[in-house]
Amino acid sequence: MDGQTLAESLSEQELAERVLRAEQRIDCMETTLAAVTDEIDGVSLSSRCSKCEKSLLLIKDGMLYCPQCGDGHSL
Repeated sequence: MDGQTLAESLSEQELAERVLRAEQRIDCMETTLAAVTDEIDGVSLSSRCSKCEKSLLLIKDGMLYCPQCGDGHSL
């Protein structure tokens, strides 16, 4: 690719299509994750962790918990 990144070598339309597919995969994963937490008694999802911003917070037994960085506190 002569020093170009993959993104630089793609047309705007190709990039837009890749972004759309990535967004669709993310939506699918979010839906699946929400369904999985519904199946686990006492566990639900919350917002993104404000400390690391790399994970959604889990709510269990009255606690908010980030599975990525371990940050958490009681509700």
